[in-house]
Amino acid sequence: MFADACTPRSQRPLGKLGYCPPADVFYEAQTDEVVVRFELPGVDRNEIDLFVDRRQLVISGERRFPVAPGRSYQQVEIDYGPFDRRIRLGVDIDPDRTSATYEQGVLEVRLALADEESTACHIPITCEQEQGEDEA
Repeated sequence: MFADACTPRSQRPLGKLGYCPPADVFYEAQTDEVVVRFELPGVDRNEIDLFVDRRQLVISGERRFPVAPGRSYQQVEIDYGPFDRRIRLGVDIDPDRTSATYEQGVLEVRLALADEESTACHIPITCEQEQGEDEA
């Protein structure tokens, strides 16, 4: 009876298009970079695609609904589903000097300013833990 009354949010029509990760965008004068931070708790790093296309940072992926046998939800307030978000940067980015790290559900993208117009590029995402292993 409880299971019948509680349909997972991912199976109900959403008022919006799934999950939209919140972001902070700022310029860091010390490094001459634009920094974008996304909150992505519960998203596997391998589910995230990240690239720069001219003056836009594009992030896409999916935060999957946790399915478990015998689990019936009474209430689901966390948003799940696919996402595709574009952040307008307002400046040209040097694709050879971009980096992204993912640690504890926060994706930080560092984008160095370019001297001239740039082309599109894919940005690989690393974990802080992996960087430590490479240096060891």
